[in-house]
Amino acid sequence: MDRKIDTSAQFIEFYKKKGDYLVSLSENHFKNIEYRKCLELLNEAYGMYKKGNYIELAENTKQKFMEIKEKYFKKNTG
Repeated sequence: MDRKIDTSAQFIEFYKKKGDYLVSLSENHFKNIEYRKCLELLNEAYGMYKKGNYIELAENTKQKFMEIKEKYFKKNTG
């Protein structure tokens, strides 16, 4: 008789911790003017928060991503 262990709470906690870690890492890259790497990390963090169902953190991370993208990666028009 196989017993399944419910690890979902542990995974949710892992996704949150991983997301937090990626956000703090992205802040270091931002301070070092490594904006592309910063965006990569924020994108990963967003994914982690979504997996863990941390909707508000995911949205905040997405907002940060968009602000940095718009400010530092503007397309030159004309």
